[in-house]
Amino acid sequence: MLLLLCLTLMVSCVDYSDTTRTINVDIRVEQPTDATAQLALEGHTVTLTREGGGETTATTDANGIAHFTELIPDVYTVSVSWPLSADEYRQATGDTEVNDGAIVAGSSHSQLLTTDMTASPMILATQFTITRSLVISKVFYAGMKDVNKKNYLAAQYIELYNQGDEAVDIAGMYLGLVESNTSPAYTLEQIASGFQDSVVVLKQLFRIPAATPHLVNPGQSVVITNSAIDHTANVGTPMNLSDADYEAKDAQGKTLNNPATPALELVYTAFSAISKMNIGQGGPTGVVLFRSNAAVNSWQNVYNYGKTSGSQWLAAGISQILDGVDILKYKNTGTIDLATKRLLPVIDAGATYIHSASGYNGETVYRKKSTRKGAKGQYILQDTNNSTNDFSVSSTLTPRNYEY
Repeated sequence: MLLLLCLTLMVSCVDYSDTTRTINVDIRVEQPTDATAQLALEGHTVTLTREGGGETTATTDANGIAHFTELIPDVYTVSVSWPLSADEYRQATGDTEVNDGAIVAGSSHSQLLTTDMTASPMILATQFTITRSLVISKVFYAGMKDVNKKNYLAAQYIELYNQGDEAVDIAGMYLGLVESNTSPAYTLEQIASGFQDSVVVLKQLFRIPAATPHLVNPGQSVVITNSAIDHTANVGTPMNLSDADYEAKDAQGKTLNNPATPALELVYTAFSAISKMNIGQGGPTGVVLFRSNAAVNSWQNVYNYGKTSGSQWLAAGISQILDGVDILKYKNTGTIDLATKRLLPVIDAGATYIHSASGYNGETVYRKKSTRKGAKGQYILQDTNNSTNDFSVSSTLTPRNYEY
């Protein structure tokens, strides 16, 4: 408590209006602790993002140090990430597990930078995240206005994309929706102290039916929605979800379902009255994708940190996560509150968001295309394990469309 008070006082005393006073800061990027060989630490971009908006970058030297000059004293998020090929990852770790390479990434949030730090650089730790073919490519959670200017949420959807060179069988995979209280049920610090950084706290868990294989070819998408119908006439813009792959059926009958669309299986929900995907239109609304062999039966139910009653959440093990996107609530001040991040940096070192505190603006958060294409000509989407860098926002992008 005393430390928190001191930090609060320090932040409140920073004179952000004094733009004439600048500082020089060095940041040393350290390789992951589980690397068994020395990584090349030169030539990587370190980004400083100001809490009030705006960013600056610097490139690491041969010692892994990025030199920032003439910085304005402020609170910053510090991040770095770069890809490794499958061969580079094997050489760095000795791990022979089949994969598509890895991302080396690290971030540190809410760093108060007020004095020169060149003699003793700030240390930025990093971690490995194995790159997989299947990624979360779009989340349309905002909703929109219908043709009568009324709020419309039925067309919310989540899209997965196979950017690999081989078909992926998604049968039995799990999709989790992250707990989304105004104040997190568990902060990242509390996850660290209570679970040793080993879980993500979910409000819902769904499973893709496992009875029969569902192969997704390179460049193909999987669309999961609450209402697999053509919504175009209702909203006045193209939004056809009638060909969705799966639908979260609404047992309460308040959402129009398509009986021809396979049901997404509800495994866990924190709220018994909600069986469809409980996607908050204004955020936060993080999404995680788990392997089909995830040990869900061993995951425990938990109350809010320090509580013994109230809503219960599912503490899901992160070791089985294939991909995750941290989506935070946009504030009317034009910023997001990174203190409300739910996903550990090893899952998502950043966060994305729409530009509305209350939603209904028709925006989709989507994973940007990289400059590369796969062996089958498919788009390779940007995947640096940092959705601040990897995702953008569109009000016109439609399901399964990557022509942007």
